[in-house]
Amino acid sequence: MIRKLVRAAVLIAVVELAALIAGLAISRKLTRGDGDSNEFQVAAIFGGRKFKSRAPGLRSGSVITSMGGADIDLRDATLDSSGANLEVKTMMGGIRVVVPAEWAVDLAADTKAGGVEARVTPVESLPDDAPHLNVHAVACMGGVLVTSEI
Repeated sequence: MIRKLVRAAVLIAVVELAALIAGLAISRKLTRGDGDSNEFQVAAIFGGRKFKSRAPGLRSGSVITSMGGADIDLRDATLDSSGANLEVKTMMGGIRVVVPAEWAVDLAADTKAGGVEARVTPVESLPDDAPHLNVHAVACMGGVLVTSEI
């Protein structure tokens, strides 16, 4: 009986390690762009990822997490003059997006046993010409936070 439990524990550990290695490889393959890119894609599968943008004219971004988390910092980025779009999707994970308080953020959310929250300056409190970020968030058994607070 003890041998069966030990074998099961070893098998579980091997499967978890294989999933972690595969997740890291997939995350690297799906991640595109760097901190200076005006378009980026960040993936975190079975792990975590931090991304800080310094884009001179950010147009679009995409963040995908699955059983992992991502911390996206856009405070040093400048949005394209026509605004930018950010798509974030998480399944059994979490995503935090930090934006400057001066940005107008429009958040659309689709959730399934998850949550999406915005802690940003209300649009009506900002000037009409404030930089505009459209965020579409999908959370399935996970959470997304868009905030200007640290």
